[in-house]
Amino acid sequence: MSRRLPAWGVALALAGALGWGAWSLTSLTAQEGESPQDPKARIAQLEQRVKAEPRPDLYFELGRLRLAQGNDEAALEDLARAVKIAPEGNYVQTYFLTQLDKDRYLGRIDLLEKLVRILPDYPPLLERLGLLYQNKGRDQDAEAVLSRWVKDRPDNPGPHAALGEFYRAADRPKDAIAQLEKVRAVAGEDTYALRRLGVLYRETGDLNASADRLGKAIAAAEGVRAEAAAKVKGMKPGEKEEDLVALTELGHTRMAQKRPADAAAAYAKAVALDPGSPTFRIALAKAREAAGDGNGARKAYEAAVGLDKFNLDAQLDLGRLLLGQGDPKAALPHLKEASSRNDRDPDLHFLVGETALKAGDLKSAEFEHDKLKQIRSTTLARKLHDLIEAQKAP
Repeated sequence: MSRRLPAWGVALALAGALGWGAWSLTSLTAQEGESPQDPKARIAQLEQRVKAEPRPDLYFELGRLRLAQGNDEAALEDLARAVKIAPEGNYVQTYFLTQLDKDRYLGRIDLLEKLVRILPDYPPLLERLGLLYQNKGRDQDAEAVLSRWVKDRPDNPGPHAALGEFYRAADRPKDAIAQLEKVRAVAGEDTYALRRLGVLYRETGDLNASADRLGKAIAAAEGVRAEAAAKVKGMKPGEKEEDLVALTELGHTRMAQKRPADAAAAYAKAVALDPGSPTFRIALAKAREAAGDGNGARKAYEAAVGLDKFNLDAQLDLGRLLLGQGDPKAALPHLKEASSRNDRDPDLHFLVGETALKAGDLKSAEFEHDKLKQIRSTTLARKLHDLIEAQKAP
């Protein structure tokens, strides 16, 4: 299971990759005064030279020559040694990681372990190895590698985020919270960390902290987007474009707090940001219904059905709402549609049959009775049969 971290996680070692430091590509691939040689002879010569003069340009050339000869592992080890002694931002770092990320090396724990022995404090390697350990179920090794990265870079948010994601995936929410709070401490009110924290605090039962972090995530997103909006023609700097994810998570937290009106306010903003999503309209409808706003809930459900008439949840919830409001005729077509989406659900067939009887549609009720018999739901079939016979009786 692979996971994506914030952009500054992987990019940590690539800063300044366009700068060449003290070397140019020409000086990395050829030495002044040296004549062209057979590749194998040149490799042998370079192996002797780096022993006396370990320079990044020599290791770089040696690594490229080995790659051309098909000696990939030795080549990557040479490139790792070049990275170790090259100035920060040197091209060799970008080249090394580009080679390392090729498909043929994916999943090679043994290779990464060799390279980490050469570059024990190199963040991109620690991150890759930690995630690979985790993907292979070696959680103890993953934690050790990511913890080492955190220890080496305590003031950088990337390591804390990586370890936090590890703890989150390992179902250790309290440890994940501790690392993500450190991301906030070193990076400020980072929207990624705040959103994650909002969900984790809710999962651990701290609903007030969840609402607080999600509110801060929305405010932080507003600030970033308002600044961007100021540069766009026709937009006002103060216009609100809240974080859609944080808004929906805040709605979930408000529902957990038994504050459906506040949840509805959050979901309504999500709907305004993404009016084409039936999911957000269903969430809004549920919140309004819980808050006692039946008419508002009905409008939201109807809008969701209008966007996706095949949406089982929207049809079912709208049907149940209308039935609860005493309008079985209006509820029946929605419940029928929901039943057609889940044709072997006996409870749903019984609900449709019962609603049909309330709407005076005996034929539909009998059809649902037959469906219950077909799917061998004997008890509900008998119960619906009794209701049908009772309605037939004078």
